[in-house]
Amino acid sequence: MGKKILILEDDVFLSKAYVIILTKEGYQVTNYPNGRQGLDATKKAKFDLILLDLLMPELGGIEFLKEFQPKKNTETKVIVFSNMSSEETIKEAMELGVVKYIAKATFSPKEMVQLIAETLKSK
Repeated sequence: MGKKILILEDDVFLSKAYVIILTKEGYQVTNYPNGRQGLDATKKAKFDLILLDLLMPELGGIEFLKEFQPKKNTETKVIVFSNMSSEETIKEAMELGVVKYIAKATFSPKEMVQLIAETLKSK
């Protein structure tokens, strides 16, 4: 039984690609296109890792982090992967408890798989 990953990403193509790639790597993957559905999912199941986009409908990534509270939910690591890269946004996400903040445009799926494996090893 692989580690459980929750992907919160509203780009259908990107989320499907990550579901396929991570499933092939042996992870159990769940994905939702908005933060509200993702937050509901975290109340029903425990995840080892959440891949979080910041720009999503219904409940954006920062709002998700404020409600999910990664500092209290220490069994779940959160990696933000977003095209929002302002210093202010990065700082706020890190203060809210994310373990990594990745710029989507500069990271390949292969690099993301490596990062996820490393992050889950340190758990």
